[in-house]
Amino acid sequence: MGEQFTDVSVDKSVKVIDKWIESSDGVEIYTRTWKAVSDNPIATVVFLHGFGEHITRYDHVFDKFGRKDIEVYAYDQRGFGETAVKNKNQGQTGGWKVIKKDITEALISQRREGIPQFLMGHSMGGGLALRYACEGDERHNTAGYVITSPWLRLSPKTSPIATDIGLFFVPTISLFVPNQTINANLEPKYISRDPVQVKKYSEDPLIHSTISLLSLRDIITGGKLVLEKEYINMTSPIYLAQGSADMITDINASKQFIQSIQSSNIMFREWEGRYHEMHNDYGNRKVIQSYVQWILEQVNTAS
Repeated sequence: MGEQFTDVSVDKSVKVIDKWIESSDGVEIYTRTWKAVSDNPIATVVFLHGFGEHITRYDHVFDKFGRKDIEVYAYDQRGFGETAVKNKNQGQTGGWKVIKKDITEALISQRREGIPQFLMGHSMGGGLALRYACEGDERHNTAGYVITSPWLRLSPKTSPIATDIGLFFVPTISLFVPNQTINANLEPKYISRDPVQVKKYSEDPLIHSTISLLSLRDIITGGKLVLEKEYINMTSPIYLAQGSADMITDINASKQFIQSIQSSNIMFREWEGRYHEMHNDYGNRKVIQSYVQWILEQVNTAS
């Protein structure tokens, strides 16, 4: 019998706090914090979720962080999850300038003196975190980056947007109708090999595939900039992980990025056979443990 998906039981000692906050431009944003089991966390993490999803899908992931005294703060980004429902702005992220400002505000608000702070992102959030690592206002105050299945480039196997026509069409049309939304047609079957997880994803009322042309343009061009130019500014520790069978984001783009950057503290792990959401795939416990272990190693090295 092969590896199984492990639904990590939530430890009652890991306190979860849900809170609505108001951004500097007056937008209400839904947040969740997974507290460390002690009153003195050894590290804090700001997490950026992926396209179309939301942060409450990560309880089984960040419960594991909290048990190791790593506190995690996440928020439903503009256009997604509860934030989209409340603001009626499904798929409207506001573009990179707004996204970058939100990340900066999150990092500053969650920073604790003397405690290392990390930025983590999955898929769309992974691509955004990498771009922030190259040009974000608080990048030099960030101890490291945990990046999973980053959207630097979509897989040409499954996405029409990844074709030459798509890469030309989106940036061009977005100049005229930036707020026009389209359906990205993300296939749930590609997120995990586990049919139970695929079913949960398909039936989740907060998940959608809507995105504005402005948002899509900035994600596409952002990934291109990171791969071709901005990577030279990346000097922080980084752990980048992706499944070898990921059919949503292009693992070759991740490899290209890793081979280009100059940071002396790089870990790249290709998880054999895993799909896009490795934390929701068979053998997920080992994957989640690897994220925690890498952060612990960075903390121990710095102390």
